[in-house]
Amino acid sequence: MRSIRKILVRLCVVLAFVIALESIVRFCYEDWKTVEMVTLSKQERGELRGTIDTIYCGTSVTYYAMNPRYLDKQFGTSSFNLGTGSQPLIGSYFLVRDAVAENPVKNVYLVLTLASLKSERNGLQHTSAYSNMRTWRWKLRYLLAMQDQDTALSLLFYSTNVDSWMQPELIRENIEYKLNPNLGTKCYVGRGFRNDGANKVFNGVPKRDTARQKDYWDGTKGAEQIDEQALEYMYKLGDFCEKKGIHLTVVIPPWTQVFIDMAGDLDGMDRCLRGLTQEMGADYYNFLLYKERTTVFTNEKFKDWMHFNKEGTKAFNRLFAQVLKSDRPEEYFYDSMEQFAEG
Repeated sequence: MRSIRKILVRLCVVLAFVIALESIVRFCYEDWKTVEMVTLSKQERGELRGTIDTIYCGTSVTYYAMNPRYLDKQFGTSSFNLGTGSQPLIGSYFLVRDAVAENPVKNVYLVLTLASLKSERNGLQHTSAYSNMRTWRWKLRYLLAMQDQDTALSLLFYSTNVDSWMQPELIRENIEYKLNPNLGTKCYVGRGFRNDGANKVFNGVPKRDTARQKDYWDGTKGAEQIDEQALEYMYKLGDFCEKKGIHLTVVIPPWTQVFIDMAGDLDGMDRCLRGLTQEMGADYYNFLLYKERTTVFTNEKFKDWMHFNKEGTKAFNRLFAQVLKSDRPEEYFYDSMEQFAEG
């Protein structure tokens, strides 16, 4: 009996040490903007529990693109933006399930990018979705869905996501902001929407490695180039929405012309996604084909080559509302990028 007590005491000591160490690591290394988003977003969703009927989900492009406060006025909805950094489609699926468990959700808007379709997500990117779930039931299901042991560990232990421990500037900035009682006034706008690049303007020069395949659509490969897990959970989201009577809409927002010029066969991508969304019974809007894109969504509307700044968000939300409220939304779009180029 004593030996069992000793083992339990030692386990409790080890557990307490691990929890304390993880707390210190997160405080020093987890980006303060991420903490702000997660903390305030989950707190607000708790306050709105039982009232949310519309969800916007996807990568960081989503939380810059979709402003629920404005869109709610246009559509008469009570919506929430569940976009997270580099959100994998498995994360979108489980975040929707998490939200539906607490709310009468009737509409889900899934915002897609090439990267969300094509690239495998690392542990930190899976963590972005995991951390934003409110219910332990769906957190545990998300954890159990991880087939890779390293990814599962990254969800449980933030310390496994730290690439370099020697980052004094990062640590200084994080501690400075996290000790600031006004944390929450800089980026978080409300209902999951954020805009920390409000005054930034894209200079027209991409800073990323433009040769990376995750940002390029190969017209000869079709759907086979979509990440296997991403495709699986895209279908699962479609099946779930159909079963629950939830209206699913897939959205591709405008990108900068620089990005478009380097992204490969976007007509091939469009045909592929139209086919997939039809199979799922979802609506589909590709704003790359918006007829006035090159005059409305210039570099001045972006903070970098994919994310809107404040003015870009305003322009896109106005357009988004116009299109979805229109009796003839097809009139806003060309049928292909080739037709777009011909004008």
